[in-house]
Amino acid sequence: MQALNGSELQRNAADPVAAAVATRQLLQLAQRVAASDCTVLLAGESGTGKEVLARFIHRHSPRRSEPFVAVNCAAIPEQMLEAMLFGWERGSFTGAHAAHAGKFEQAQGGTLLLDEVTEMSPLLQAKLLRVLQEHEVERLGALRATPLDVRVIATTNRRLREEVAAGRFREDLYYRINVFPLHLEPLRARTEDVLPLAMRMLVNHGRQGARLPALSADAAQHLLTHGWPGNVRELENVMQRALVLCDGELIEPRHITFEVAPAQPARPANPLPVADSDELAERLMETETRLILEALQRGGSSRTRIAEKLGISPRTLRYKIARMRAAGVNMDSAVGSAA
Repeated sequence: MQALNGSELQRNAADPVAAAVATRQLLQLAQRVAASDCTVLLAGESGTGKEVLARFIHRHSPRRSEPFVAVNCAAIPEQMLEAMLFGWERGSFTGAHAAHAGKFEQAQGGTLLLDEVTEMSPLLQAKLLRVLQEHEVERLGALRATPLDVRVIATTNRRLREEVAAGRFREDLYYRINVFPLHLEPLRARTEDVLPLAMRMLVNHGRQGARLPALSADAAQHLLTHGWPGNVRELENVMQRALVLCDGELIEPRHITFEVAPAQPARPANPLPVADSDELAERLMETETRLILEALQRGGSSRTRIAEKLGISPRTLRYKIARMRAAGVNMDSAVGSAA
């Protein structure tokens, strides 16, 4: 396998990478449904690229010149989500000093993405159903409804049929949003996409004007034999770390660091030399410590954001900081800004 570089991936950087047969077929279906106006449901594990596909559909639709508005239903408390989606009139609740258009109205003429729609409460599900049925939205405190011309795309990382059977998701809403379902395969099921995606990410995250490092054959084998439980989002974290660790023109296996071990480790075609276990553990610990300290110093006050950049959970970050303190690492200046 030759060393890979990212120069070829600077074209069509906004389009999803589609090297695997399953991905190409998915994009063909997405292009066909884009030409219509029906509601689309995108299902797949977290990190498989559902929002990227939603933007692809919008970009290839007759609505491409109108707004694309995305709402993460899992990240917003119920009361705030209702107001954010439907908007409000002045005086409709304490602090409503002026009228405000909700996300539905902001997406007028364009596309509204309801990300992780299964996280909505039953009350909000009922209100969403009415909006989809009547093609109109009523702001909180409003006396009349506003007609809507909005294409809705919804996403979920759950098995929606099981959510309906368990009573957690309305069956009538399920049929309303499941007009044209598209399923995104996990990255481990489309390994042909791994290397093109990796190089796309090097292009996206490389320093402007700097020469992009190439990916060595052994480093590529590391990527191909990993299980990718975090899918494309995990791969992006891995490649950002590789750019930080690489100090030359070639990304080597030592620059490829994973948060979790491969689900089903496979033996590389060209076995890599095995370092002494104590030496390897020490080297990995030093690398991890340096990355965490740098992230803490750059990351501002949000531990959650810092953990996302490192590709780990906030709980794991707290554990690693505590372990570093116990090992005698001076954390005061770094942690002070992210306390």
